[in-house]
Amino acid sequence: MPESGKMVMQGYNLVKLLKRLEDATARLEDVTIYQEGYIQAKLNNYDKKHEKTPNISPTATAKPSVSGSIPSAQNDSGITEEPKSVVEFQKFISDNVDSLLQLSNEIDPTVGECLSLLKQAFECQLILIKTASKSKKPDYNSDLFAKILIPINESIMKINDLKDANRQSKFFGYFNSIAEGAPLISWFAVDTPLSVISDFKDAAQFWTNRVLKEFKENDPNSVIWTQKFLNIFDQLKAYVKEYHTTGLTWNPNGLDLSEVSTTISTEAPATPAAAGAGAGAGGPPPPPPPPPSSVFEVKPDVPEAKSGIDAVFSEINKGADITKGLKKVDKSQQTHKNPALRASTNEPIKSSAPPPKPKKPTTLKTKKPPRKELDGNKWFIENYETQTEPIIIETNKDESVFIGKCSNVLIQIKGKVNAISLSETDSCSVVLDSSISGLDIIKSNKFGIQVEKFLPQITIDKSDGGNIYLSKESLDTEIYTSCSTAINVNLPIGEEDDYVEFPIPEQLKHSFGNGKMNSSVFEHAA
Repeated sequence: MPESGKMVMQGYNLVKLLKRLEDATARLEDVTIYQEGYIQAKLNNYDKKHEKTPNISPTATAKPSVSGSIPSAQNDSGITEEPKSVVEFQKFISDNVDSLLQLSNEIDPTVGECLSLLKQAFECQLILIKTASKSKKPDYNSDLFAKILIPINESIMKINDLKDANRQSKFFGYFNSIAEGAPLISWFAVDTPLSVISDFKDAAQFWTNRVLKEFKENDPNSVIWTQKFLNIFDQLKAYVKEYHTTGLTWNPNGLDLSEVSTTISTEAPATPAAAGAGAGAGGPPPPPPPPPSSVFEVKPDVPEAKSGIDAVFSEINKGADITKGLKKVDKSQQTHKNPALRASTNEPIKSSAPPPKPKKPTTLKTKKPPRKELDGNKWFIENYETQTEPIIIETNKDESVFIGKCSNVLIQIKGKVNAISLSETDSCSVVLDSSISGLDIIKSNKFGIQVEKFLPQITIDKSDGGNIYLSKESLDTEIYTSCSTAINVNLPIGEEDDYVEFPIPEQLKHSFGNGKMNSSVFEHAA
């Protein structure tokens, strides 16, 4: 080829190479522009989702809303306002609880401490109401929801502990009033919160009446304190009726509780003063989302494994090729050609024992403290368990005794008493002198009764496994039983006043004649 032809060919190749280089450069520019537009679109969507307020200086920026789907009012400065239910609950605390706390501190520092725990529970509930305004309704049995309720439960338990630690205080009526009314915090968890608030008001009012009875003449503040305390129930009832008629109101368009609870917990005020100071302060905006993966990365297409009915049809469609996946079995593994293997297969296969079934968790109940107290003309002995020493009380004929929810205890009642009731006890023994009306035993198991003097009547209902020892003065005692088994009565009519046991009949015979029903004890059970 002549020299001029070679130069023409080289020039042609150079032009072609430059053309390809320009095409590649244009392609790279297009890809870069596409990727920048993709990232910008993602950022815009993220900003819209978090309701980022435009044209606001960093010093005036408010806290970003947790959910972009929640309509929230904004004032002229652009600061997002709280929902009205949250604002009104804050007002409820400041108008009712704060003034009562100040008065409680004037009455007694310990009473003030007890009421501050109640205020703390209300503040924790305020956080819950904020969370509900931004979150969908969660599963109330979930671990996350139980974790949110821990601060409220701890405040209520501390109130009860403080009450029990001050039983000898002259202000015990105040502590009982707060402790009996504090569970009104649970209104959010029921469908009829108004009735729950009314019930706990009635329970607390029993003790506020005692406060008035004890302090009305000596301390005028007791009257004001009682009025303010009961007013909390009325004001809370009005608030709940307005915003949460059927329980705590959640946001159907909100985020999941797991997302909202994290934000709310970081915003939760340490003290009420801090809450007011930080209402308008805003945190830094959240970081932008991570950029999308590079468009230059090419991932090979991996076929997804078929499952379900598709996998079945896929195997069927293989036809004769389906046997290619089978494993070849050699002679050493064939029982008809290996006598030793055939002999071993004759032994019965021992199936492994099934794993034990997990036990169902028992219902968690709050263990109440033991109580032995004379309230008016009635003794209360409750919640005692496994007492090594007998519980002894001195009574008179105008008083009655109630024994409830005791286990493995011995109770001695000295003196003549009006009436005695034994309810929901287990392995409980009672030694009594005399009773004017009689003895009632309800839902008790393995009980023991010993009468020293006179007892006119015993009524036993839904109880099992009892032994009753009567005195000579009580041989005419009338015993009424229903839905009870294994009841034995011992009378001192044997030699040298030994006791003779008489089992209470459990089997009855019923017959009909002349239009009437006749019942008698079945002779084999007598």
